[in-house]
Amino acid sequence: MNLEVEPPCKKKKQEEPSHPSFLSLPDVIILNCLARVSKSYYPKLSLVSKTFRSLILSIELNHARFHHKTNEISFHVCLQLPDRPLPSYWFTLLIDQEMKKSTLAQVPSIYAPIVPRIMLTVASQVYALRQFYHPSPVMIVRNKENLLWRKAPSLTVARSNPGACVLDGKIYVVGGCTVNDCLGEVFDTKTQTWEPLPDPGTELRFSSVIRKLEIIQGKIYVRSNEEKDSVYDPKKREWNVAAKALVCDSRCTIGNLLYSCGTKSCMWYDRECKEWKPVKGLSSLNKSCRRGLIETVNLNGKLIVLWDKFARPGPHCQNKTICCALVALEKRQDGQVWGNVEWSNAVLRVPSSYLFLRSSRMLS
Repeated sequence: MNLEVEPPCKKKKQEEPSHPSFLSLPDVIILNCLARVSKSYYPKLSLVSKTFRSLILSIELNHARFHHKTNEISFHVCLQLPDRPLPSYWFTLLIDQEMKKSTLAQVPSIYAPIVPRIMLTVASQVYALRQFYHPSPVMIVRNKENLLWRKAPSLTVARSNPGACVLDGKIYVVGGCTVNDCLGEVFDTKTQTWEPLPDPGTELRFSSVIRKLEIIQGKIYVRSNEEKDSVYDPKKREWNVAAKALVCDSRCTIGNLLYSCGTKSCMWYDRECKEWKPVKGLSSLNKSCRRGLIETVNLNGKLIVLWDKFARPGPHCQNKTICCALVALEKRQDGQVWGNVEWSNAVLRVPSSYLFLRSSRMLS
């Protein structure tokens, strides 16, 4: 009896079991995972696959982050660049947690898809205005407890990159319009109506983007990028010239402490002694070339310091480098405040004739 046996070389190879891929999971599970990851990793994750890229850019991811309470404060700057056609450009600060460095990415892009908004909270409602060079009268609103935006009453004037603030439950919007339009208007959140502010006259109008609005003793100070500032008194409904804020001094509040950064120092205000004291541990940062101090900002409880300098020494240099440092702060038992520079690096190269217009923070 002949039994034919298949030679060993001709035996069929058993197929190796395939390993399950993370991408084989349902999108909802991937979104819940991404929502728990810091946004600083999103640029790298978007390179993994088209699926990751589309999910990172989706509105569903914002909903997932809101649901899991993992929203983060993002920092944006608005620049005027002479070598580009548009009047202003927004950039988002992207921080690489592993490499301990950062960069400014233009908005919108795959790395920074969301156009910054001015977020204004009044009681349980959050109002938002889009910050962009295209004039728009649109304002949106949502309840603080959900992420569903709805349209609010439109502004009376379409505005581009206006300034805005909240005072006594009312929203004041100033700038971003032509010389023929009203400079500012106020929104009453109770009656849900807009009312134009009085005309300040040609001397107090600004041709550039307003840097910011500050509320001091019940008055609204309009900080501009020009040689003059103005102040509006809501009770008297009148405008006046205001003292120009010092460019070489930028202040912000972190916790319950007020900080002030200059070109060669970083100080904090001791309310008990009523005097300014130096933040210790920042000698190396204070020695850096911060002649062109731009801004200091509270970013998630840490201090962001932004400044510029010429890209190389010499009178004929045509470019500047914008630099950024992140400083962790600690008030110790002896009452002194110490700072630790977590990273410091160049974030963007720009023409030397560029203009810094304003900065913005947004929870997203």
